[in-house]
Amino acid sequence: MKTITCSVSLRKKLPLMLALLLSLAPLLVLSQQPMYAIVEYMKTKPGKEWNYIELERNFWKPVHVERIRQGEIVGWMLYRIRYTAGNDPYNYATVTLFNQTENLEQPGTIDPLTVHPDKDVENWLTETDESRELVIRNLLIQQNFIVPNGEGGDPKFLEVDYMKVKQGNDLPYRDLENKIWKPVHQLLIQSGTRTGWSVWARLYPSGYGMDYQYMTINELANFSQIALPDYEKAIKSAHPHRKVDDIRHKTNQLRTLVKSELWELLDAAY
Repeated sequence: MKTITCSVSLRKKLPLMLALLLSLAPLLVLSQQPMYAIVEYMKTKPGKEWNYIELERNFWKPVHVERIRQGEIVGWMLYRIRYTAGNDPYNYATVTLFNQTENLEQPGTIDPLTVHPDKDVENWLTETDESRELVIRNLLIQQNFIVPNGEGGDPKFLEVDYMKVKQGNDLPYRDLENKIWKPVHQLLIQSGTRTGWSVWARLYPSGYGMDYQYMTINELANFSQIALPDYEKAIKSAHPHRKVDDIRHKTNQLRTLVKSELWELLDAAY
């Protein structure tokens, strides 16, 4: 698998993140500020999955709502990663969206005690640690996106594709996504088989020895949209004077699709 500038209203921009998406929920309206996403991958501990979900919803979501109110972040989403099992390294992900780099330096300045003055915060923090393990934390920056008619929806699912790009191919790859694939995804969105699309670059940790450098995110309104859309038809419509096989060959030269994941939106705050 989203990635994670604006014009209509920042709140409507949120869920594209990554759409995840990323987007990944309603994400995107153009602004002069880039959109950043901190993606945290979680592995729930045996017998603690539902406890983890309730902790995110009942304890941590109100904290993120306060962060939004104070302007520290612009959105937060909780995703379940479908079709994972015990041996998979993670099965949940949270996405926190920022539009100011200064807020990235020390994220999470809100004291949970100010949000939950009547709760035993230390106990809730302990329960959080006992319910899941934070496996991976990545910082992404959004490179490109499409929101139909300038309006963000609230996509229930994200198709998150992880792309590996060879050193020296970053600019050609981004150019490929912008000039070749963006018009294709625009047609898929217009046809109703997708609701949004975005491209995100991995800022940290980074390097060409990593497993991926970019994420692309397709937004789906519901599970029925998972069936593969007619990419060949969309490619021919978007680029009538180019051969489909040539486009696919060029794409495969510039990037490797490492893996695809299906993310289900469980909760969000904007």
